Amino acid sequence: MPADRQVWMKDATGGTVGHKAVGTLYLVMAVLAGLVGGALVLPLRTGADAGAAWSRMAIDHGALMVLFCALPALVGGFGSWFVPLLLGAPDMAFRRLNLACWAGVALSFGLVVAGVSSAGAMMLWCAAMLGLAINIVATALNMRGRGVGLGDMPLFVWAQVLTAMMMVVVLPVLAAALTRGLLAGAGADVVARALRAFSGPEAGLLLLPAAGVICQLVETFSGVALRLRGAALGAMVVLSVGGSSVWVHDLFATGLAARPAAWPLAEQGAMALPMLVLLVAWGLTIGAGRPIWRVPMLWAVAFMAMLVAAPLQALVGGGPDAHALVLPAALFAAFGGFYYWIGKMAGRAYPEWAGRVHVALAAGGSVVSLLPGGVMAGAAMQGLSMVAFVAVLGTALLGRRTVAGNYWGAGARTLEWTLPSPAPRDSFAGFMVGGERA
Repeated sequence: MPADRQVWMKDATGGTVGHKAVGTLYLVMAVLAGLVGGALVLPLRTGADAGAAWSRMAIDHGALMVLFCALPALVGGFGSWFVPLLLGAPDMAFRRLNLACWAGVALSFGLVVAGVSSAGAMMLWCAAMLGLAINIVATALNMRGRGVGLGDMPLFVWAQVLTAMMMVVVLPVLAAALTRGLLAGAGADVVARALRAFSGPEAGLLLLPAAGVICQLVETFSGVALRLRGAALGAMVVLSVGGSSVWVHDLFATGLAARPAAWPLAEQGAMALPMLVLLVAWGLTIGAGRPIWRVPMLWAVAFMAMLVAAPLQALVGGGPDAHALVLPAALFAAFGGFYYWIGKMAGRAYPEWAGRVHVALAAGGSVVSLLPGGVMAGAAMQGLSMVAFVAVLGTALLGRRTVAGNYWGAGARTLEWTLPSPAPRDSFAGFMVGGERA
């Protein structure tokens, strides 16, 4: 009989869909949701209709971009794909649950797009993402390969685990709010109120996995290990715990002003101070190395710039709310992860010049849209950036130029770079979890 945690993995997939296929399904859905949600940007920015239709459009846009684009890409897509690879595991802990969770998120996406039972769709989304979160935590705790301890896990994996733990705390609360509203006969208004209260945890859920991706990019393209790693991990823990408590931040101006005046400042500090620590760690790492400014690294810099812009906008006033800058920052991190790992996923190279055009249009459009009178121009640039992204995606998937197993060189030191590109279906099959290779 094998010792505790030494389970022989004879068949990595067990006849089910593997974690790479499920991760790809999440990424495909995220792209579709981003295209649909992006199509709503222009009428929302111009405020063409201030009535009920505009309000419903705003809710759908937020749901599509946050719940079905950014989070599924960062956690479902990159998490399912690379948490096992970075741990030396053959698959996720619960393989069938992984596919079932994607099916739940995809079904809820279809219900929202079709305009059928938004509250029911959100409750289904909560259940599916909760299952994904449990799967990620179980994988990190029980499926690590030989010699990979908790302290050895890359910060990307730690960010995924902390995001999953945060989901376990906040998603049942969101689901309970939706259920109570439905039972009370609140109708469609329950979704708007619940999502507005959810905007606090939402920011943490976006920033945590995004920060994990940025840690990978900064380490790889700086060529040195992350500086202040312990402080960065501690900052992620604080962000996970603090973000779980920021439920009603956006509602202080509409009925919650009776709470102590210092409370909003404390909530902002729970989110801002950890990100400041991470910015310092990333800056020191870049300064200590010899950074290579490839496309993924440019996305990392754009992400950092958005983090700096958010508090400045809040201090200056008159600009967009800081939450409105968190979503573009998270999308920048997701694009950085795409360019970083697309060769490992598809085995094909992307055109560097087209990737630079994409990042220039997306980052430039975000900056221009913040300027007075720049809404239309910024939206146009962001629309062009999506055209560039679709072109890059098509080239990467259909092109003939293949890539090596480690196409980023010596700076890429995590376990996925020991595998060929594309990563084979049964990566790390034959390992004993926590034991010896056969």
